[in-house]
This record gives sequence, structure tokens and C-alpha cells, in this order.
Amino acid sequence: MNVDIDGCTFRVLGPVQVTAPGHPVVFSRRQQLELLAFLLLHVEHVVTVAQLVDAMWGEAVPRTANSQIKNMLSALRGALAGGTGDGRAATLAAVERQPAGYRLRITSGHLDLAVFNALVTEARAAQSPEVTAGLLRRAMGVWQGTHALAGVRAAFADAARVRLEEQRTTAREALFHAELRVGNHAAIIAELTHAVADNPDREKLVAQLMLALYRNGRAGDALAVYRRARHTLVEEHGLEPSASLRELERLILVSDPTLDPPAATPIDVIRAPEAHPRPQDEPVDGGTSDPTDDAQTGRGWLPAGRPPHRQGPPAQLPVPAQLPVDVRGFAGRDVQLAQLNRALEGVEGRPTTAVICLLMGSAGVGKTALAVHWAHRIRERFPDGQLYLNLRGFDPSRPPMRPEEALRGFLDAFGVAPERVPPGVDGQAALYRSLVAGRRLLVVLDNAVDADQVRPLLPGTLGCLAIVTSRNRLSGLVATEGAHPVTFGVLSATEARELLVGRLGPDRVSAEAAAAERIGRQCARLPLALALVAARAAIHPTFPLATLSEELSEARGVLDGRLDVAGGEEVRTAFSWSYRRLSASAARMFRLLGLHPGPEIAPPSAASLAGCPVTDARAALAELAGAHLIDEVAPVRYGLHDLLRAYAGELAHTVDSDDERRDATRRVLDHYLHSGYAAALLLYPHRYPLSLDPPAPAVTLVALTGHQAARLWFETELAVLVAAVHHATDAALGTHTWQLASTIATYLDRCGQWHEWVATQRTALTVTERFADRVGQAHAHGSLGLALIRLGRVDEAEHHLRRAFALLGELNDRTGQAYAHLRMAVLRGMQNRPEDSAHHAEQALALYREVHHKAGQAQALNSLGWYQSQLGRHWDAIATCQQAVALHRELGDRQGVAHTLDSLGYAHHHVGHYPQAVAYYRQSIDVLREVNDRYYEATALIHLGDAERAAGDEDRAREAWAQALVILDDLDHPDAAALRMTLDT
Repeated sequence: MNVDIDGCTFRVLGPVQVTAPGHPVVFSRRQQLELLAFLLLHVEHVVTVAQLVDAMWGEAVPRTANSQIKNMLSALRGALAGGTGDGRAATLAAVERQPAGYRLRITSGHLDLAVFNALVTEARAAQSPEVTAGLLRRAMGVWQGTHALAGVRAAFADAARVRLEEQRTTAREALFHAELRVGNHAAIIAELTHAVADNPDREKLVAQLMLALYRNGRAGDALAVYRRARHTLVEEHGLEPSASLRELERLILVSDPTLDPPAATPIDVIRAPEAHPRPQDEPVDGGTSDPTDDAQTGRGWLPAGRPPHRQGPPAQLPVPAQLPVDVRGFAGRDVQLAQLNRALEGVEGRPTTAVICLLMGSAGVGKTALAVHWAHRIRERFPDGQLYLNLRGFDPSRPPMRPEEALRGFLDAFGVAPERVPPGVDGQAALYRSLVAGRRLLVVLDNAVDADQVRPLLPGTLGCLAIVTSRNRLSGLVATEGAHPVTFGVLSATEARELLVGRLGPDRVSAEAAAAERIGRQCARLPLALALVAARAAIHPTFPLATLSEELSEARGVLDGRLDVAGGEEVRTAFSWSYRRLSASAARMFRLLGLHPGPEIAPPSAASLAGCPVTDARAALAELAGAHLIDEVAPVRYGLHDLLRAYAGELAHTVDSDDERRDATRRVLDHYLHSGYAAALLLYPHRYPLSLDPPAPAVTLVALTGHQAARLWFETELAVLVAAVHHATDAALGTHTWQLASTIATYLDRCGQWHEWVATQRTALTVTERFADRVGQAHAHGSLGLALIRLGRVDEAEHHLRRAFALLGELNDRTGQAYAHLRMAVLRGMQNRPEDSAHHAEQALALYREVHHKAGQAQALNSLGWYQSQLGRHWDAIATCQQAVALHRELGDRQGVAHTLDSLGYAHHHVGHYPQAVAYYRQSIDVLREVNDRYYEATALIHLGDAERAAGDEDRAREAWAQALVILDDLDHPDAAALRMTLDT
């Protein structure tokens, strides 16, 4: 790129200025300059007057706002035309009036922000770190002053300033990254020192400064930087440094040679595989990187206790295809579709960031239908995948989805291993944006409650499109992120008729045109209400539309109250009309569905909710689906619209007694608890036992046989089970909360959904503390501690395990205390304290023996044997693990046998018994394959390869490692990088 960065006429990266050689443009009022700043941030985009009003005043909108905006725009044009004396600014910029608003156009190369972004983009594509560093130096030189938008006080400024400063810091980190790669560590120490002083909790900068100091022979200073950073994180944020930063400190302490300055081929030290990619603004150079790269999110990505990993080749990301089924018979909305298509042109026009389309309107107007329909029409333009999430912003039965929950869903879709997911929203969002960087992705975010819920989920790279729907006016997304607003009202009369034609056919609608028009008015021309009427008409093709219209008139005013929706009375009439035509059993089922935690329900769950046989539940659900009051979202699984759920819940509170509602809720929670606990025992029969109360009468339980059936049931019902945990939070159902949380923990652990495990256990802990349930508190603390261990958050985990110990001691629960000891053994192992781990395993063994708990004794013996081997006591480990194998076999715990055989193989390997070690590893692998325990299968294969190499058989060693690498790549696990390097040597 060849631009004159000193000749920028328009500047926002520092004080907002318009200059020509020797002639600054002077504005008569500060607000004119601030308005120009907003237009500069949205250059080449059309902004509406409403957006300008929001940007300038936020919530404090003056009565004369529109006229003030027009006056300021007029004055702005005049200043640009005459302020330089030679009209130079006017030749480089123009504020154009468009049908939808105003657009600022600027000649290329004369806006500092555009120049900065172009240089950063070019740096990302550079093929050498020297070129990357040079381009980023020029990009940083575009900035003037300390802060962007300096002096601007309008409503939009703070959020925009934060975003721009983040781009600057990210580019600066990328610059230091490139300089370290070319060995310029001494030259950047002063700059890094200032950068860390400005951002003391920015871990990547801290890591870069530590590395630069160490390479300059100042290891003591590097460690002092670490200590100061740790103090800041602990005192100001309550956080320990990330695993990556702690690992860098350890490597400095031992003078690890991998930290030495790069030679011809630099070495990666603390770097996850490329499948765990850089932030979007970090330069790509096609080579290897410096050891600080894993600290790039501000919190490291490596779990605590893991060894450093080395760089591997890029992994292919999955291509998600999550769009719901397209809307049948979609009609109308030509104006909105045209607006969306115009916005789509921005994606093709290579903008500097993702294009965002914001669909706003009241409930029932068809926002989701249009979003899904349009997404299907354009999905071929986004070959890297489509993501979809219902953010539950207005679900009457559950709280809105938290951004971290949504992000974990997206990261799961890209196959990110749970241990690589950062703990905080900021880190998760950075990882998500890194994964989509350079890809063409379509993201649909449905039912958003506010802008803060949406922002972390927006892709931050060009070529991506985000479609957001909301009942609220998310003006912040428009003002700050430049979203294209598309507003919705009810259908026009023509569009309402088209909807009926699409559902009923043109002949039937034409034959009764007047009745069809009347039905449109009676349904307030809302798509949801019209769909209900069309469904009944389609089921009864001989019914005249005039008769249906008369029925709607009779239904008007049957129930009091209003739905919180445009045309609420008409919508209520359509709902009431459909509801009154149900059989008694289907009507009762519909009401009770308003009490279900959602989002979906299957016939056995519905049977428990209603206290009826499954055959009756299937018939009622089929009738409701035929009436379009619920949707069959998957084979024999049903869901309902938020408005219909709210209406159903309202009916339940109007028609059914308190006792009937309470009994229905208890029955459905009993169904999930008892069915789930049976499934958990099929997954692992020797899990932490629960003492459940018998299920209520008329509860239907799911009959599952075998491990595979249990796993499939959990996969299908997981969203409902998680919702049920948060649903059962009153005093009468508090026990269900923690027991449900404990029940699903087995599956969440197996499938690596550790963040969800933490969230459900926190809910359980809150509820049990509220109602002083000490047994529940003990279970919740212990399970939460183990979940946090899985995530590497050992300090927090230790707090909860200690609380579990105290409560279990008060309750004299010896079995529970033994489980807590085993969990503490794992924690101490992650802290590299095998002697303490062995002590806890011995304590657990003693307690299990005291209460004659054989399964626990087997687990404790295996744990003890493993840690004896870590301490070098391999012969003791062999004797201990042999006892564990015998007990596991006596109990029929094949998975326990497999894990212990791996421990035995490890011990025999380290006393030189290579044939025995190989034999034990192969037996372990066979069983682990049968039970589909893939991660531990990979671990055993790696151990097998180590033993084969030690025995002198290099070919078999590499064969085992290659098999392990396939599994780790499938799991997208960080250990794949280190193993790949082993295979490459």
C-alpha cells in the first residue's frame, strides 16, 4: 500500500480534525464537529436521522432534535466547502442526501481510520515478519495523541472510543509480536514498558515484555514484571494469571532454551494449534510465532498444569449449518427484503468489518420468519457456514441467554475443545472472532433482549453477515456498530392475503375474497395469528372462510387482559378462538405446556406433565400441532412460540388451581430427574450416588437400555434438563434443583461441557444456600469444585472443595468425604504436588474401606497408584494398581479396568518392563474403544507409543502416535500440536 499518512485530511484517531495543507477547517459549534466524527466512523454508509439523533443525544433527546440535525448538516456542508479557502475539503468529501438518510463520501486515502485499517489488513497478509512489522509501524504512526475522538462528548463517543482503542492495542500487540519474531527484542523494551504501564492487566503485553527482557539478559526484571502483573490481577480483578503466563514464568525460571531469540527457524513455546487462531487484527505471516502468542486473549488458553505446546499445521474448521427449516408459504415483506438486499451489497463491497442487519418490531410480526427465510435465500454466499441462536430475550419461562452461554454454543459448533475455551466473556468473544476471521459466515441472532447481549456474538471481520432480531429498539447497535435497522409493522392487506394464499391456495382465497380480507383484519394482520386461522382452514378444507370469520367474531373478548404485542386484542382473539376448538385433553395439555421449562417437549415428558398415559399425550400434542398452537420442531418433539407460551401460562393460572399447577410441575421435574439419573447410571454405574424420593404418581419414566441409548437421550434432552435446573428454584422444589444438576453432571463431564456444568452447579448452590439445605450444598460445592478443576481454575476449585469437606464433616457423610478427597487429589496433581495427591488418595481409600464402598476403593487405589508412579515409586504403584484392577473386575467396571491398566502400563514402562507395559496399554485401548472414551484412548495410545519407542520399535511407536493424533485432531485438543511435533522429528 502506498499512502501518505501525514496527508490525511480527515482524522478521528486522536483529536477530530479536518485539515488541508496549512488550512485547518474551523467549525462554529462543537456539535458540528461531533456530528462529522460520527459520519466519519460510518463513512460510505447511509445513516438515518434517527441514528444521528441517537448518536448525538442518546436518551436525552431534545424536542428539536430533528431540526438541529438538519441545521448541523447544512452548516457542516458549508464548513467543508469554504473552510479551507481553496475548497480542498469539499473536493475530498461530500455529505449526500439519500432516501433513507445521509451518507458521507470521502476520497480514498484521506481518512486516517481507513488508512490505519488498510495497513493492518495488509500486514495480516504479509509473508514475512519484517514486512509485517514495517506495515504496523506505519499503521501506528497514523494515530495522533493519546485517545481517539479526543474532545468528543456526544452519546456515541465512549463506546466508539473503546472500540477504536482496542483496535489500536491489538495492532500494537501484533507489532511487538512481529518484532520479537525477527529478534528486535532489545529495541522494543522501552515501548513495551510504556504499553504495560498503560495496560497492566493486558496479559499478552506482559508476556511480550517478559520475553523481551529475558532475551536481553534481564531475567530478574522479567520475573519482576510477572510479579507486578500478578499483583494487579489479584488485587484489582480477583484473578490469578492465566496458565500461559504462569508457564512463561516457569520457563524463565529454568532458562528453557526454547525462549532463546529466534534463529533461522523460530520456535513456538506457548502457542496453541492454528485451529485456535489469532485475534482478527493480528498479522499472519505464514510462519511460526513467538512464545507469548497464547496470552493473546488477556487470559491464557492453556489449562493449568499443561505442558507447553508446539505449533502444528492449520486444522480445518467444521462448517456449521444451523439454520432452522425455511418458512413454508412465506409471503410479503418486499420492502424489508429490499432493505436487506441493499445491506447485503455491503458484504460484497469489502467493508472493514461485518455487516449487521437489525430486524426490529413487536412480537408476532414475523421477524424470525423473515430472518430465517432471507438467510436461506442467501446462504450460498456464505460457504464457511451459518450459525443460528435463539437468545431467549422474551421467553416467559426462562431468562435471556447469557453471552457466555451463546459463545460456548458457537465455539462448540467450530469444534473447540472445552479446555481451550477461556473463562471470561471477553476471552471467549476474542476466540470466536479469531475463528471466523478471514471466513465468510452468516450469523442469525434471534430474539435479542439488548445490545450488550449481542455485541460479543458479532463476527468482527469483513465478509460476514449478522442478522439480529429483537422486539426492543437496539439503538446502540445502530449508533456504535453501524447496524442497518429494518423495522416491522403488521402486514399490509395485500401481504396478509398473500400469506393466506400461500397456505390455502389462490382459488379458495379468491372465492371468498371478502371473508379473507375480514380474517386479515380480525387477526390484526399479524403473521402468527393468521397462521393459526390458516391452519384450521387447511385442516378443514370444506369450511367456508366466512364461517371461520364468524367464529373469530364470537371469540372476541372471551378472556380478560391483553398480550404485550401490537394488535394484542386481535392476537388474543385468534389464540382464544383456536384454543376453544380443542378437545378438553388437548386444551389442558396446552395450558400445562405454559408451565414446562422448555424449549422443547417429547411425549413421555408431556405425559408426566399432564399425568396421563403416553398414548393420550401423543394424541393431544398431535391435535395442538394440527391447530398450529405448537410446532413439531423435530420428529415427535414439540415447541411453541413465546407469545403462545405466555398465553398458555396465563390460561393455566386462570383455569387451573394452584394445586394442579404445582402437581404438574412436580411430575415433569420428577420425570426428568428420575429418567436422567437412570441414564447417568448407564453412562457410569459407579458415579456419586443420590438418594431420590420416589416419583409422584402418574409420572412416566423413559426406559433406556445401554450406554449408547443413555448418551443419545442426554444429547436430545440437554437443553431442557439445563432449563429444568434453573426452573426448580422455589422452596418446594429446591431438592430437584441440586439433584438435577448432579444428575446431568455425569454427561456434561463426559462430553466436555464444563462451562455448563459450572453454571448449573452455581444455580444449585444458590438455591441450596437460600433454603439452608446442607446436603444439597455439600453436593453442589463438591461437584462445582470438580467442574472448575476441569477448567483449570484450581484456586476457585479449592475453595469449593474445602467447603464441601466442612459440610460433609458436619453431616458425617464418610462416602461424600472420600469423594471429596479424590477430587482434591486431582487438584493437587494439577498443582504439581503429587505427594499431596497421594495423601488425599490414601485418605479416600481409608474412608471407602470404613464404609465398605468397593467401587470407591477401586477408584482410590487407581488414583493412589498413579500418583505413586508420579513420585517414582513405580513398584508400589504396580502393587496398588493390581488391587484396583481386581476390584474393578469384581464390580464389572470395565472403564475403571481400562484406566487402571493404563496406570499399570505407565508404571511397568518406567521400571523397564516394556513388553508388559505394551500389553497393558493395548488391553486398556481395546476397552476404551468399546466404551467410546476417546480422549483417554488417545492418552493410552500416546503412552503405548512411548513404550514402543523405549523398547526399540520406532515403527510401532509412530503408528500408535499417529492413531492418537487422529483422535486429538477430531477433538480439536491442544495436545495434538505437541504430538504432531513428536511425529515430525
